[in-house]
Amino acid sequence: MTRPATIASRVFLFCASLFAPLLLALPAPAQQPAIPKFDTIKIDSFDVDAWNGIVFLAYVGGQPSHFALRFGSTSRGTFLDGASIYDAVREVGPHAPDGSYSRLSWVVAPRASLVTLEWSRIDEATVVGRITAKPDFQTVLETYIPYSGVSWGAPAVFSVENSSGSSSAAGIVPSIAGVQHFEHNFSSAAQFVVMIDRPTVGSGTFPGLNELGLTMRGAGLVVNSIDSDPSRNAAGLQFSTGSNGTAHFVATLGWDKSALTSHAQDLLSAGKIDAILAEKSAAYSARRPSAQGLFEGAPEAIGDNMFWNSLYAPQTGLVFPSISRRAAHNAGGWVLGEWDGFFGSLLTSLEDKDQTLATIRTLLLAQTDTGLVPNGLAGSGGTPDRSQPPVGSYAVWKVFQRYPDRAMLEWAYPRLKRWHEWWFRDRGDGQPWRDGNRDGLLEWGSNRGSRESSGGRGFRLQAGWESGMDDSPMYDGVHFDPQTQTMDLDDVGLNSLYALDAECLAQLATILGKDDDARALQADSEKMKQLIRDKLWNDADGIYENRSWNGEFSKKLSPTNFYPMLAGIATPEQARRMVNEHLLNPKEFWGEYVVPTTPRNDPAFDDQYYWRGSIWGPTNYLLYHALDRYAFNSEALDFARKSYALFMEDWKANGRNDELYHAWGGNGGGDTHYTWGTLLCLIPLEQFIDVNPWDGLRFGALDPPSSSSLHGIVWQGHTYDVTIAPNETTLVRDGKLAFHADAGVVVRDYLATSATVTFRVASSRAFNITLDEFEASSIGTGVRIDGQPLRKIKLTNGSCAFAVPAGEHAIETKFTLNP
Repeated sequence: MTRPATIASRVFLFCASLFAPLLLALPAPAQQPAIPKFDTIKIDSFDVDAWNGIVFLAYVGGQPSHFALRFGSTSRGTFLDGASIYDAVREVGPHAPDGSYSRLSWVVAPRASLVTLEWSRIDEATVVGRITAKPDFQTVLETYIPYSGVSWGAPAVFSVENSSGSSSAAGIVPSIAGVQHFEHNFSSAAQFVVMIDRPTVGSGTFPGLNELGLTMRGAGLVVNSIDSDPSRNAAGLQFSTGSNGTAHFVATLGWDKSALTSHAQDLLSAGKIDAILAEKSAAYSARRPSAQGLFEGAPEAIGDNMFWNSLYAPQTGLVFPSISRRAAHNAGGWVLGEWDGFFGSLLTSLEDKDQTLATIRTLLLAQTDTGLVPNGLAGSGGTPDRSQPPVGSYAVWKVFQRYPDRAMLEWAYPRLKRWHEWWFRDRGDGQPWRDGNRDGLLEWGSNRGSRESSGGRGFRLQAGWESGMDDSPMYDGVHFDPQTQTMDLDDVGLNSLYALDAECLAQLATILGKDDDARALQADSEKMKQLIRDKLWNDADGIYENRSWNGEFSKKLSPTNFYPMLAGIATPEQARRMVNEHLLNPKEFWGEYVVPTTPRNDPAFDDQYYWRGSIWGPTNYLLYHALDRYAFNSEALDFARKSYALFMEDWKANGRNDELYHAWGGNGGGDTHYTWGTLLCLIPLEQFIDVNPWDGLRFGALDPPSSSSLHGIVWQGHTYDVTIAPNETTLVRDGKLAFHADAGVVVRDYLATSATVTFRVASSRAFNITLDEFEASSIGTGVRIDGQPLRKIKLTNGSCAFAVPAGEHAIETKFTLNP
């Protein structure tokens, strides 16, 4: 968002550039002023209350020129538009992040028939689309001025018109025209034209959407408002789809109304929009990641849900997915949670760099003067008293591997480092922010102060919110110390994530050449890991546990008790005890639906309310990586399959991506279109291929039950396709075969150059590998398994093949170029 002072200066420059030619040319008054140009035009479904709509977010000389349209639906006396769309959506379809193709379907209760909206941005300022509905539905195309209630909105007026043409059944083309004038510009105005190819049964202009809605909910027909106010900030066209069940529309923004009208009429020619939508849909489908077989539909579900939640944050001028549209509705138009947002950046990174980096930037721009990255931030405010689980460095490390944007990393690193240091930093009175008893281990907290914080501050309730697990039974009965402003409980999850944060920050520092930082951060990570081993392992229970300041271990378990595996803290023996005695124990965490945030044998499990027993995407995601880091290959695959199945149950039946899932039935709870539910789909995709700080490039699954493939995944500047099957593991890089095994294997630390390939591989049986990674002119027989050379290995046209025994092995192949 441009600041007021900047706006003023831009307006001045705009005016100067507009009128300077006239002044220089005096006294030749016949010269006409130049037509202005739009600074920027962003087009998407930016209105939180209008998934079924499109916002044109434009600026001219720093002045807003915003227009929007949305579709209301009426059937059998029920009219649906605005915020009522939240519970009506049934298909969250494709939504290309560049706006090239989008599809959404909803119902008008009590009917189950779908109303489907498809649209495509075909150039800088033009959108075409199609409505599909039963002929007895009435559709209302509503135009309005978005954000008119906030300072960066602007007034405009609409009129309803009919133009001659052949695209509508009656030979008349119904349209709405919008006009936006600008300060200090008396010769030009922005023009907005919206046109449909169906005859109207009602039309009118209104002071605003409220009046239009009242008309529809009253008479059931769009008619001109009787209000005498000449300012018309909304307009409506009411129509039906007719016998073929479809209607088409064009919306376009520019300066010449006549040219815009002609352009729209041409696009409404019979069959043209249908052809455009078919082409755009096919093109988007072809270029986005996709999966077939075992985890079919997982990448598409991630993209569909994330980008349908993309909104505009005027405070930063950035577009990114809010945690959900419903949450943003009462939060100033957009909202992020800290760990919600960082996980969201991993999800959007599958398809789009811009929104991924915009999310990271927005989160870190909210950093307070103390270094804290807030628990929550939104258009309506934030939470300066508390942070949330420190997963930022891990997320940024992974995003950098996918999109190696050094400028982004150089900007983000000092902010991430400052946040990392905040947890133990002296708050100004000799007391660390989150080490209340100064034993070197962290606790969750919330600080008192005069600045407003969403939901309050400075009590046990808000300290629970800092954990991200809000009402978890782990914190039932835990005391909040008013002096330290922390719980009196050393938290194993928080301390493990702190150690992981230091580990990832050290790697980021190394990338940036900050070697002193890297050494200090790695030492910080190792120090925290040793403290956790010494103080939080309970050998009697066979698991790491939270511990109160009086020395007593807490018996309240959750997925966070496994985070010492995620951070590489647990010994292999400890990890096996934790997995066998607790995770795979059906009385605690295992079962058809995994993994509950409260063990099944805890009385709080039956609550199935929020963090009291339900299953959540973020905890499943972190727990999956805890399993994978310790090479529990079979268990990790099973965990991925269960996570995928849990998500797909409600997604396929109801089109819902849930904030949380009930642990005894798989149906969802909480917000029904919440972004991070799709972490349950990211888990199986990272069975195919992943890059992480401890294993480098990792791909493959151990003995998958059937064949499955993943296409179009970007890592480190390359595009990968991976196939997993009982008798196959294949890696294709940039369209060329790189690795093939005739078994379902897991490969880690895969590093390839023109003459060398090294990796670790795990298999349940003997198998054969083919590597096609070498220069065709390479020679030699340099294959070693666990340091032992193999004989008689031929290299043919850059490819070699050899047998590998069952088990886990380190492979090194090295050939030399033929001189």
